[in-house]
Amino acid sequence: MAQKAENALTWGFTSEIETLDPYATAKRTSQLVIRNVVETLFYRDPASGQAKGLLAEGWKWADDKTLEIALRKNVTFHDGQAFDADDVVFTVGQVKRKEPPVSFADADYGYIDHAEKVDAYTVRLVLKAPTPSAVDRLTQTLYILPKGAYATLGPQGFAKAAVGTGPFKVESFEAGRKLVLARNAQYHAAAWGAPRLAKMTVVTIADPQTQVAELSRGRVDFLWNINPDQVSQLKGAAGVKAVSGGSTSVSFLSLDAAGRSGANPLQDKNVRMAIAAAVDRAAISEVLQGPGSVVIDAVCHPKQFGCPTDVKKVKRDLAAAKALMKASAYPNGFTLNIAAFTDSGPVAEAILGDLREIGIQGKVDFRETSAWIKDFFAGKLPASIVPWPSSGVYDVSALVPLFFMGQPGDYTKDPEVMEWFKQAGSIVDPAERTRLYKLGFSKIAEEAFVLPIMTAVTSYGYREDLDFVPPADGYPAMALSGWR
Repeated sequence: MAQKAENALTWGFTSEIETLDPYATAKRTSQLVIRNVVETLFYRDPASGQAKGLLAEGWKWADDKTLEIALRKNVTFHDGQAFDADDVVFTVGQVKRKEPPVSFADADYGYIDHAEKVDAYTVRLVLKAPTPSAVDRLTQTLYILPKGAYATLGPQGFAKAAVGTGPFKVESFEAGRKLVLARNAQYHAAAWGAPRLAKMTVVTIADPQTQVAELSRGRVDFLWNINPDQVSQLKGAAGVKAVSGGSTSVSFLSLDAAGRSGANPLQDKNVRMAIAAAVDRAAISEVLQGPGSVVIDAVCHPKQFGCPTDVKKVKRDLAAAKALMKASAYPNGFTLNIAAFTDSGPVAEAILGDLREIGIQGKVDFRETSAWIKDFFAGKLPASIVPWPSSGVYDVSALVPLFFMGQPGDYTKDPEVMEWFKQAGSIVDPAERTRLYKLGFSKIAEEAFVLPIMTAVTSYGYREDLDFVPPADGYPAMALSGWR
């Protein structure tokens, strides 16, 4: 009642927010919160899923490698400085820097060569190759930094008190614990409207049961990405709603077929195929994600452009899995620990339970998100559960560069797959892109380089008086929400 009267909202967040600099964190979850402060050029309409202008007013393709963007006028940063083309050019320079490297720079921005200022409110993004998905990708990436404030504050100062053009500005920040945002009274005339809430507080609550208790007691107003058990518990709570919505996220079991972590049993194709045949993915999808989740055979989301649905399918067959193990170099089994973070722990536990039936023993190597990210992308984890949202992008080009094209997340290192995906990401013709992506995903499935598991369902718990619409991509735009 007090929150509603003050037009304030408390968001119980699973992950720790350690920085407010979107380019200093590898946590997509943190960026979900930061986007309320630091904005992108485009945004995705939560209802239609279409890209629309945010800091951009309009755009056109000058040629197949040059995206010309007309910027919105009369926009100011939270410190009062005007936004213009210099800030966009400065931001592109930051994401292309070598030291210190930006998280996911190659995956998110590798397609951009540089930015050119045409005039005060027009910029051109010059791409390395034709990239049909560029505008859609820019709805979720390229957070525009203030050239002036960033130079004044420096990276460390900006990380503690970010300055953006967003609907909310930073009131206070305790890294890893609490972030308080206040409505930006000078917010520009964005196409989607103006922020409805006067204040938003984001608090870290890692334990799922504590989250449920805090929401039920009214001390928290909103929970994002809750699990099916939490949904079930909250559906019986007074004054609370629990709903599920769309997502572009998939989960897969990464297997070190390339031997990046050292010589290991996963380099044996028979072992990888045995793992694929042993795991009951349908049960994992049903129990751990619930209605709306589907088992995937290609390691991408079916709603993404370029994601084939007719690659090799693997059904659970324990007899076949045991035969494959006997035919491998490890007929008596081996030990395999599976790394996981946040909500992926139960997925790893379920997989290990299935693998014990074919002689593969092990345990869950559970880590905090930052520790998992560091070791996974350093090539140190033989097996790991990877939940990947593709930043909400409806194109497989948001996934394949990082995991199958020689980047830090690639544990496959297959030359053919890399070349097919490289070609597919650099041409405009949809039919040829589709053909090339199918070749790559088909080989990944045939060789069992990874084990695709399931699509994710994004579920939310919130006070029933909150006017909230679950977005199609699983990324809630909280500025659109308000109290009824």
